[in-house]
Amino acid sequence: MSPVNLSTELLRAFITVIEVASFTRAAEILGRTQPAISLQVKRLEDTVGYALIERKGKEISLTERGEALAVHARQMLRLNDLAMAQFEQSNPASKLRVGLPVDYAVNTLQSCLTAVVREFADVQIEIRCDLSKNLLSAMRSNELDIAVALFDGDDQQFLFRNWKEQPAWVGATDFEIPQHSDIPLVAHPFGCVYRDRMSSALKLAGKSWRIAYSSPGIDGVQRAVQDGLGLSCLTGPTVKRGMRVFSQSDGLPVLSPLDIGLFARQAQLGAGGYAAMDAMARTLEAQSSNNAAE
Repeated sequence: MSPVNLSTELLRAFITVIEVASFTRAAEILGRTQPAISLQVKRLEDTVGYALIERKGKEISLTERGEALAVHARQMLRLNDLAMAQFEQSNPASKLRVGLPVDYAVNTLQSCLTAVVREFADVQIEIRCDLSKNLLSAMRSNELDIAVALFDGDDQQFLFRNWKEQPAWVGATDFEIPQHSDIPLVAHPFGCVYRDRMSSALKLAGKSWRIAYSSPGIDGVQRAVQDGLGLSCLTGPTVKRGMRVFSQSDGLPVLSPLDIGLFARQAQLGAGGYAAMDAMARTLEAQSSNNAAE
């Protein structure tokens, strides 16, 4: 049996539909008609012999086979686009919009993009720091091209790679947990994944708590913890001097692991975008390995 070759044109139509959750919007991005995009997806389904996308009214979702193919399709498009980038003319007007989470390794990720900015001087890189939920919302509304964000583990729309991270309770080195009053917490504003982890864990453990300090920036949270204003939930990259880790032996419940994802609109990326993705992926991989070794 001769091998079957998958068309990158069909794969691009498939991935674009997934990314924008719309056949009509995918057609606009790719400069085709909506029926043409639908036909391309149908041709891809005929090629592999399975349904890939399910439609329920205006909503679309991936089948199990669709999710499996999407992983390979993203990698194939990446290699195709990197190969073609060798022959592209530079475009001084091109922009790359990157979203970084305020609550996870933002300083480390910003630093790793420096080399990309220097190498691709013709690409205007715009960095936005925000809560993970806001970054994912911005991805869905086409306000970002790439984002690193904490997520629930089931958001596959733009997911390129993902890692697990174990958060920990941290407080000042001399902080003492109150025994007969609410536990003071230091957190980001409502909607932060870390804040949700803390409140859910304490609620399930039957412990009362209150927000003693809230700040949208990680620097403010770190300083408040160091100053002894309360406990917080942090991961390895954001634990600083003047803090110590608390555990079950201190009477605190175990915190659930976090999912960190690298999300991208691959249908819109150029060589600079893939370079930024690779730099952030290497940084996150190294961070994950370091934390696992500790």
